[in-house]
Amino acid sequence: MKSWYLATLSALCGTWALAADPSFDCAKAQSDAEIAVCSSDALAELDVEVTRLYRLAASDVSGERLNELKAMQRGWIKGRDECWKSSLGLDTCVANEYAFRIMDLRTGYANARTEDAAGVSNGPKVLACDGFDAAIGVVFVNSRAPMAVLKWRDMAVALPSVPTGSGAKYESDAFLDGASSLFTKGDEALFMPPGGAELKCRIEEVG
Repeated sequence: MKSWYLATLSALCGTWALAADPSFDCAKAQSDAEIAVCSSDALAELDVEVTRLYRLAASDVSGERLNELKAMQRGWIKGRDECWKSSLGLDTCVANEYAFRIMDLRTGYANARTEDAAGVSNGPKVLACDGFDAAIGVVFVNSRAPMAVLKWRDMAVALPSVPTGSGAKYESDAFLDGASSLFTKGDEALFMPPGGAELKCRIEEVG
């Protein structure tokens, strides 16, 4: 999957006094990624959400489907722990790994969407955009540093929330192909893919 990532994490990280606990014991943190999660409220919150969604997904599958889920989770953890290699910076890479895992779990496992009141994410919903020949899946992460995660074809973007007078707006100019943004108000939306033209869209529930 071709993905564009956030270039900065100033909204997500920067605090060393942790108020939120991640899903694992920080005294046993080993990888740089785990240490980063234990040092940031925002990353810890994302860790808790991924763990919550994973447990919900695992509770409703068995056999080969469960084995596949476990393998995917192990692979995701390995990818997260390799963020020390990323040119994006450790914290930014880790945050994006969590954001896209939230998208994958919510999209792939219906049971992961059954207890939304207990978490900080919702969706997926679908953006149906005029003149665009692919449905765009969108998940909203309403955490300490809100994000919208969008995926279509083999592409995905994670956009941080920015202030706006009405509705909700997410945007970043950090992508290789240019800026990207999403503005939502009710069930109407405007989406600009990286480097593309702004699209008029409708937010629809997944059938």
